[in-house]
Amino acid sequence: MGRRSTSRFQKADAMSLLHILLAEDNSGDVLLVRQALVENGIQHELHVVQDGEQALRFVARMGKPGEPPCPDIFLLDLNLPRVDGPQVLREFRRHSECTETPVIVVTSSDAPKDRGEMAALGVTRYFKKPTDLDAYMELGAVVLEAVAGKSK
Repeated sequence: MGRRSTSRFQKADAMSLLHILLAEDNSGDVLLVRQALVENGIQHELHVVQDGEQALRFVARMGKPGEPPCPDIFLLDLNLPRVDGPQVLREFRRHSECTETPVIVVTSSDAPKDRGEMAALGVTRYFKKPTDLDAYMELGAVVLEAVAGKSK
C-alpha cells in the first residue's frame, strides 16, 4: 500500500502515459528507443537528455512546481559525455521520489565490471544494445516487464 496504483502500468490501460527519462547521447539510439516503445504499444511521454550534466539538471528539477515528476522508468546509457551514467544513477537514487523507480541500463558495454557496478547500484535490467533491429525492438518488452514488476 503506499505504492502507486498498479493499473497505471498495465498494458491494457491504453490511456495511461508512461513517463520515461532517457539519458542517451547517440541520436540514432534515441530513434531506436522511440521506435521500440511505439512498436510495443507503450503510451509514453519521453524526456531525452543528451549528456550526464543535462541528466543531473533534470534530476535536480524533478518534482518542483512546473517541472516533470520523477519518471515511471529511467533508461540510462552508461557512457554519457560530461558525467558518466553511474554518477547520474547515484544522484537519481538520492532523489526521495525515485528510490524505487525502475532503471534499465541501455548500453553498448557488456563488460562484467560495468554489469557488476550497475547491479550494485540496483538497476532493474541491463540491456546490451544489439546490432540487429529486431533485437533492439525487444527493449519495449523489457520496459513493460520492468514497470509491471514495480507494480507487484
